Amino acid sequence: MRIFAISVGLVLAASSAPAHAASPGMPMEEKPVDFNWTGGYVGAQAGYTGGDGSFTGDGDHATPKPDGLIGGLYVGANYQFDNRIVLGVDADIAWSGADDRVLVYNAAGEPWPADFPVVQRINRTGAVRARLGYAMDRWLPYIAGGVAFADVNQRLVGADDDFNTTYTGWTLGVGTEYAFTDNFILRAEYRYADFGTRTFEVQDSPPLHIGLKTSDIRVGAAYRF
Repeated sequence: MRIFAISVGLVLAASSAPAHAASPGMPMEEKPVDFNWTGGYVGAQAGYTGGDGSFTGDGDHATPKPDGLIGGLYVGANYQFDNRIVLGVDADIAWSGADDRVLVYNAAGEPWPADFPVVQRINRTGAVRARLGYAMDRWLPYIAGGVAFADVNQRLVGADDDFNTTYTGWTLGVGTEYAFTDNFILRAEYRYADFGTRTFEVQDSPPLHIGLKTSDIRVGAAYRF
């Protein structure tokens, strides 16, 4: 969260600063915007993801929290209107090392044997999002939301049951970008994703419901063309 807090603070500071320092005796004038965000971009990103998983079935339950580092690529395009509103579309993929192994508990709150935990590992995530931003010269605070995907390995150790799947859900986030040059843009953002719950059939047992949500902090650098 520290990265996101710093980026938000910088945006607020930039937006509250005087737009243009006028000469003595002259009225203050708004500095004209000399940077336009219209164009495409491609970049690389890295960060941290924290997951909130759930395994439930016939009173048994487990709550793995896979977390770890992520890294990947993103690509997109923006269009800036005359009133500084910026609309865009953004797609990304990130490889993840997030995983967790936890005990399973029954309806009475008693743990299963220690050699029967559940494991949940996030291999990759991706998203296709729409973005809405407000240009402040080279600063661009924005919100973004859309469809999210996650490739996840999950299993019940000791029972030889694998429940690997690709989840499809939704994501929503906020962030800020700064154009250091006309072509080099840095990004910092927070995003939340809810991948929903999938139901899996288990032989000689009730169905198992497995869900996943994640919260990410990401930073990136892009080339604008």
